[in-house]
Amino acid sequence: MIKLSNDWQVIKEVTQEVGQANVTYKLWARVNAQHHSIELNRDWVDVQTTYTMNTGYIYSGSWTFTGTGCETVSGGGTLRGSGTLLSGGFLAVHDNNGYYSTTINSDLSFYYSDANAILEETIVLPNIPRASSGTWKNNKSHVKLDGSDTITLLLDKKVSKYRHSLVWVVGDSGPKWLNTNDIDTEYVFKPTEEMIKYATDTQSVYGYLGIGTYADGTQNATMIGTSKIGFYIDLPAEKYAPVINSATVKEIGNSRVPEDKVFRYLSKKKLSMRADVRGYATVKSVYALHNKQQSPLKLADGVYSVDLEGMNNGDIEFVIEDSRGFKTTQKWQGTYVPYFFPTITEFTAERDNPTVNDGYANAKGTFYNGENNLLTITVNDESGHSVNSTGTLSGNEFTVKQRINGYSYDKNYNLRLKVTDSYGQSTEKSYVLAGNLWAMILAKLTTSVHMLWVRKNGNNPCGIYNEGDTSTLGRTYAKGGLVIGGDDTFLVKRFGAGGTRKTFNASMNDREDVRITITAPDGYKTIGVIQAYTDYRCSVSLYNFINGIAYCTVYNANGWANVPIGASVDVLFYKCK
Repeated sequence: MIKLSNDWQVIKEVTQEVGQANVTYKLWARVNAQHHSIELNRDWVDVQTTYTMNTGYIYSGSWTFTGTGCETVSGGGTLRGSGTLLSGGFLAVHDNNGYYSTTINSDLSFYYSDANAILEETIVLPNIPRASSGTWKNNKSHVKLDGSDTITLLLDKKVSKYRHSLVWVVGDSGPKWLNTNDIDTEYVFKPTEEMIKYATDTQSVYGYLGIGTYADGTQNATMIGTSKIGFYIDLPAEKYAPVINSATVKEIGNSRVPEDKVFRYLSKKKLSMRADVRGYATVKSVYALHNKQQSPLKLADGVYSVDLEGMNNGDIEFVIEDSRGFKTTQKWQGTYVPYFFPTITEFTAERDNPTVNDGYANAKGTFYNGENNLLTITVNDESGHSVNSTGTLSGNEFTVKQRINGYSYDKNYNLRLKVTDSYGQSTEKSYVLAGNLWAMILAKLTTSVHMLWVRKNGNNPCGIYNEGDTSTLGRTYAKGGLVIGGDDTFLVKRFGAGGTRKTFNASMNDREDVRITITAPDGYKTIGVIQAYTDYRCSVSLYNFINGIAYCTVYNANGWANVPIGASVDVLFYKCK
């Protein structure tokens, strides 16, 4: 296969030995430039057959020469030197893509067959450009979908009367007509929003224009060929990023907490928002960002929402991200309040003296002293007797010294202190105000001790308190302290135990009894229980102490979940010599 040009070139060559003669035949061809037509899609091919006698001559009574594009030559005689045997040409009409190939030949037949020759070869003509190709003006292939940006397509048509049509393809859209087939050499391309719905996972949407080249601009013009050129549609974030509407933060944890504030431990915020995606994108994720943690928002009835608790600052960021990777955020900032629950660190009670019915309840504790937080303090007992106290405040600490009345000196009373702040958070602690009974009688006539009371409590110093009369003969002196049994000493130890359940459930006013076994150290005897303790979030009361067992009740008044059920008591012992 030989590709022709505008110059003569040998297509085929044959050399024959004819007796004493030697001859070379050549088949020649060229494309005649004068008859080349892009418009008509055709060429003219010139052909000829020549001979050259290398030695001797050829004599033949007759010959017949035939060849492609040539008239048949008949005759006879002698071939000497060199010359042309056949000459002619033919019209070559290219296919729709501008291609043409064929086989040409020359058949030389002599009376004396030794000189015969057949020359044959396939030729290919240069392609005739047909379809136009496109380029983007100034090499700008990106166009912004903002309603005004455009890019310009330049077409290098091969024939002046050629015209073009365009289709666009984006993603799986298939070809979509852009216009009629009457575009000349330039077209201003302006994308539409419809084009991007077929590619929803990118911010720069790829597509291409299909270019159809036609013989002219008429409706039924012949299509010459096709080509294509790519482009990118860039989506501006300001127009196609998701939109957040009606983002709100509502307090649902404590009705007394303002909407614009976040209280530590108390706040529970409902985050809500409406949001829309644009440009045929879909929602990829919606979440709230707080303390570097993501909390997904769930969709219901067109509203995204989530309940957020355990907050440790006032910063919240609403976030929505779409399938294109666009992300929109909206911040909410509330005032953070370092609130903490009220606690009772100490609670005791004492009589003015062992044989009176009046005295004081004493307590200490902590609370959050801010945001106009106030305390309600009450002291009550199981009989329903109750008294309110204001307490004394110093920073985040409070103290209570409350006068109490009407408690018979010979009876025990289970007193309960309850502290509640302005936000409804409370804590309780119990204390047994002990009654006083006869302790011992040392003597008759000489000494009468109605009650022996040993204690260190409140405003009373450590010592022995005697109820009733003491009579002695002569003078009685006491220097230092009165020592029971000679050189006895006192010892305080703490004992604890857990409840049947491991932890409280989350129900309000839950309670459980706890039994604590008391074992006196060697050489010591038990005086009694001084005070009972439990988890700071609960309260405890000691309702009995008998046979070495302290009976306590632990209260979960505020409904705390997963709080260990346990109690402990401080027990006073004395060592006798």
